[in-house]
Amino acid sequence: MRRSLFAFLALTVCCLAADDFPPGPDSKPQEGIAKGTMIKDSYTAKDGSVFPGTQREYQIYLPVGFDKTKASAFMVFQDGVIYQAPVVFDNLIAKKDIPPLVGIFIKPGVVPAVNDNALPRFNRSYEYDSITPTYARFLIDEFLPAIEAKHGLKLSTDPNHGAISGNSSGGICAFMVAWHRPDRFRRVFTGVGTYVGIHGADQLPVLVRKFEPKPLRVFLQSGTGDNNLYCGDWWMANQMMERSLTWAGYDVNHAWGEGGHNAKHATQIFPDVLRWLWRDWQTNIEIKANPKGESNWKGYEVVTSEAWRAESLNGYSAGMNFSSLESNTAGVVFALNRTTSEVVEVFSPDAAAGRTKSWKESRMIDFQVGADDALLGLIVAGEGRQHILSSPAGKHIGLGFWPKTAKFVCRRDGLILAAGKVPDETFASSGERAVIFPLQPNGKLIGDTHAEATTALISGLCLSPDQSLVYASQVGSPWIASLRIVKTGVPTTNKLDPFEGKQDMGSAYALRDKQDFVMLQTSDDGTCVANGMCVDTNGWLYVSTSLGIQVCDQSGRVNFIIPTPKQPHDVCFGGKDLSELFIACGDTIYKRPTKAKGVVSGQQAPIKPAQPKL
Repeated sequence: MRRSLFAFLALTVCCLAADDFPPGPDSKPQEGIAKGTMIKDSYTAKDGSVFPGTQREYQIYLPVGFDKTKASAFMVFQDGVIYQAPVVFDNLIAKKDIPPLVGIFIKPGVVPAVNDNALPRFNRSYEYDSITPTYARFLIDEFLPAIEAKHGLKLSTDPNHGAISGNSSGGICAFMVAWHRPDRFRRVFTGVGTYVGIHGADQLPVLVRKFEPKPLRVFLQSGTGDNNLYCGDWWMANQMMERSLTWAGYDVNHAWGEGGHNAKHATQIFPDVLRWLWRDWQTNIEIKANPKGESNWKGYEVVTSEAWRAESLNGYSAGMNFSSLESNTAGVVFALNRTTSEVVEVFSPDAAAGRTKSWKESRMIDFQVGADDALLGLIVAGEGRQHILSSPAGKHIGLGFWPKTAKFVCRRDGLILAAGKVPDETFASSGERAVIFPLQPNGKLIGDTHAEATTALISGLCLSPDQSLVYASQVGSPWIASLRIVKTGVPTTNKLDPFEGKQDMGSAYALRDKQDFVMLQTSDDGTCVANGMCVDTNGWLYVSTSLGIQVCDQSGRVNFIIPTPKQPHDVCFGGKDLSELFIACGDTIYKRPTKAKGVVSGQQAPIKPAQPKL
């Protein structure tokens, strides 16, 4: 009994020692070191805020000799004053180990209770644990400007001057602010960060590997005694984050210990963390993405280090709403302006040729470039939902009743694949279904051979390089459907031709073996807005989504994501040798050089892509 008690006491002492991290001298007031000024205040979010009705306390640290007229480097902390940061600031600023920082210590929001018998709404987990950009918008667009105005501060807008930190949920919050807004924050410290499955943060190790590396410098701390709860294992999650950041080529460091889920270890190492985050600040303040060139990000097999560049549109930009992009084999890129229902030439490799082609039809909803370089478009025929396919020469081909989201794509042999919503009485049923139709080379709709109904309306269509498959993105779905195109040779009746209604005795095409083949990366709420698509000669599929351009291999796996300046509505290859990637983002067209070569299926002969790595 005594031996068991002794063993228990010895184990208890050992555990206590493992979680004992006494702060060093840099975390204690030092004689002869002047103290900065602390300001205490509170902030109440107004109507229209992303966190309306929330109240939160905050404190601001101003270093000795602070000059309000100059833009200041600064560091933001979640959960108020932590890590004995004001004292550390005093000591390290005096030693010139870090720049004279402004410290901003913010507590999470609370919505007050309506009466004494009611509970306040505590916003901490909602604000901090999410991987959405919501808190970043609150902090950068609302809170910081408000305290700058109230206290006469001038915070630097140089992202290299912005640092952010937090413990536990405040840690994941700090990382996500910098992740979403590296244009304002590039230095991050997280203590026992909550990179687990509360509001989707368990996805982060994968997202870090799939997204193009961002210009961030990150320090992580955790310990073997960290939380292990219903939503995940903090100790393992922090290690996975560190491994992913290292794999992706980030400037990353870490400190592992035996401590628990608290701020003890983080407080002990905080002075050295600051020195690491701000190293060389007096001679080289810039933080770059992939600074050592050691990133394993798969996207570097396709894109260069050159960033997206807005394309000069030579007068086309005023009032434009670009939604659809197509190119021809010469690399000329055309875009549909939904504001005017006009297709315009927005880029040509031969700049001296100028903008030469445009086509305007009333209420055009989609267009394609045909094999003869002619433009084809889907046009609303009147106030109803009847649509027609038209060429610039005025040739109209009836397609029946479609919604405004109708899409179509042309194959080299003249086959047209068209997607839309049609009455089900066409197929001896009732209601309406969204389907993909094959049209014969002469434009006749084949009513007897059609695809199964899709789960949603089609937002984009694309052919595989060998033109044997059609990919379809679906509104509201993270899945890209794949269907096989086959030639049946069976005569069919053209049931849906509203103009002629004649029997067509030609060979028919059919779409078979429909499968939801590609699952796109989604946001933390499970959604993914997917639109236009294109392919390269290797068979890789490029999908314009709300997260950027998601690039999938021949087996349907998202290998990497190329972030975009704005949400893209469509994507295509263009430029010399079809080696530049173009995106339509409403009022702007962007382009970026690549190492790949695109495919324009409607104009080129079929290309057999490489065998996928399974």
